[in-house]
Amino acid sequence: MALTVPALVAQRDLGVRMLAGAGAPEQPITWVHGSELDDPTPFLSGGELLLTTGLFVRPATDFPAYVGRLRAAGVLGLGFGVGLSCAEVPADLVTAAERIGLPLLEVPRRTPFIALSRAVSRALAADEYAAVSRTFLAQQELTRAALAPDSPARLIRLLARKVDGWAVLLDARGGTLALGGGRAAAMVPAVAVEAARLREHRGSVGAGFDVDGEAVSLQPVGAGVRRRAFLAVGRPGPLSPADRHLVNAAVMLLTLGLEQRSVPDTSGAVAAAVLELALEGHPDLAATIAARVGRQWPDAPLVVLLALPSPSAATPPHALPTAAPPPRADQQGPRGSTSLGWDGWDGSQRLAPRGWVARDGRDRETGGGPDAGPDIDVPVWSAELDGELIAVAPAEVAERLAADLATTGRTVGWSAPTPATGLPAARQQARRAAEAAVGRGLPALGFDAVGSTGIAGVWDPLRAAAFAESLLAPLVDHDRTRRGELVTSLRAWLAHHGQWDPTAAALGVHRHTLRRRMTLAAELLGRDLDSPTVRSELWLALEAMGPPVTITAP
Repeated sequence: MALTVPALVAQRDLGVRMLAGAGAPEQPITWVHGSELDDPTPFLSGGELLLTTGLFVRPATDFPAYVGRLRAAGVLGLGFGVGLSCAEVPADLVTAAERIGLPLLEVPRRTPFIALSRAVSRALAADEYAAVSRTFLAQQELTRAALAPDSPARLIRLLARKVDGWAVLLDARGGTLALGGGRAAAMVPAVAVEAARLREHRGSVGAGFDVDGEAVSLQPVGAGVRRRAFLAVGRPGPLSPADRHLVNAAVMLLTLGLEQRSVPDTSGAVAAAVLELALEGHPDLAATIAARVGRQWPDAPLVVLLALPSPSAATPPHALPTAAPPPRADQQGPRGSTSLGWDGWDGSQRLAPRGWVARDGRDRETGGGPDAGPDIDVPVWSAELDGELIAVAPAEVAERLAADLATTGRTVGWSAPTPATGLPAARQQARRAAEAAVGRGLPALGFDAVGSTGIAGVWDPLRAAAFAESLLAPLVDHDRTRRGELVTSLRAWLAHHGQWDPTAAALGVHRHTLRRRMTLAAELLGRDLDSPTVRSELWLALEAMGPPVTITAP
């Protein structure tokens, strides 16, 4: 539990005494801050215990104004360290604090301020750990409720209790499916109106609004862009971060349950729901649900693979092609390789190389040959989410799966290896890698290799060429019509970081000649060549132009 000012005073080892404000309302201390300013309020956000040694104290100090500023800024208490600037707490400060009701603490010389900070920090850390533990246990309870025969009604009632509020589950047309909490029935009309508005938006778009002074969170339920239901959760005051985690978990669990009830073959919908759960930061729940449906969640380190939408993609939803046996060490490509030298795999979402089958609990060769490589059997989860084919797999098979996916005509990117908790960021890495592959004309690319080609790998060649032609046109026209090698001289000067003597030596001209050329180039370009930004732009333009050529004036 977070510390209040009286609770901090009660820790006898600190030796702190309360001199004023003992009757003030008790509130949790959010942080401890030290300041010797006579007005520290611009640096405070409220809820702090402020510490000072009294360096600001002067004979004419206006203590009522000082404590008034602190109270207005939301400071919960003032700790005054004695034995340094002041032998004791000024009596006028005690009187002013008592009058306004601001707790004033005397901190003895033997007690360092850091001891107070540590006490508050330990309490805050304990509170955060307790909140995480409560959230994890609540998520487990929600999972059990979702798997119960009377779900989703049980899940909705449990969710309402956990957030100390109410919950409403509506079907896709606004009909009531389940209610939880005393005010749920009264909230249905307002929730139905907002759900109708949300129904017009595509994607997993949520909404927040107020009803009768209560904060309400409304979320669509369904895999991908399909809306099977709407979940609304409300309570007096805003939802805490822990409450929002529970609401997100409930949405995923409801999605899984409704998808299973809605389609005869639920394997794809289950995969989509489990993947969304993991990619939104709930890997423990994803693994739990995977086990409940008889599937295995892969062990870390993991990668996320993402295939961008393509009109020519032949891969059906919720299925991946097949992967061949892993290569021998001498066949391995470099990190980030996009080699397509792989066979397919059988779409079972478990990587099982052709030519190998399981018998008697062991994998045995059935014709793959002595050099076919060792057998592997690892779980791979894949689904079509918002038009993108996404897979989560063990890191060791990332390149094989990416290369095989690329044979379907889609552009593929994959993330760097990550623990399960890093999957949300890994999804973004995979998308960036796929987009970089599109820009470079590659079928597949790993995030670790995105930076391997330098800046040339991130620009569009046609746009870069147009930029270079426009920027350098005055110099090119000069070199064609008059005697001079301004483009060549500029390239050499930039390559030597603007150093005159080394550049002149490399060009075989006198440094005064080089200076004249650069002065003329600056005039023609209308740019300041001493500017780092200008130099960078010119260098990029020269790189886009290509290698230097010898220009002969007519």
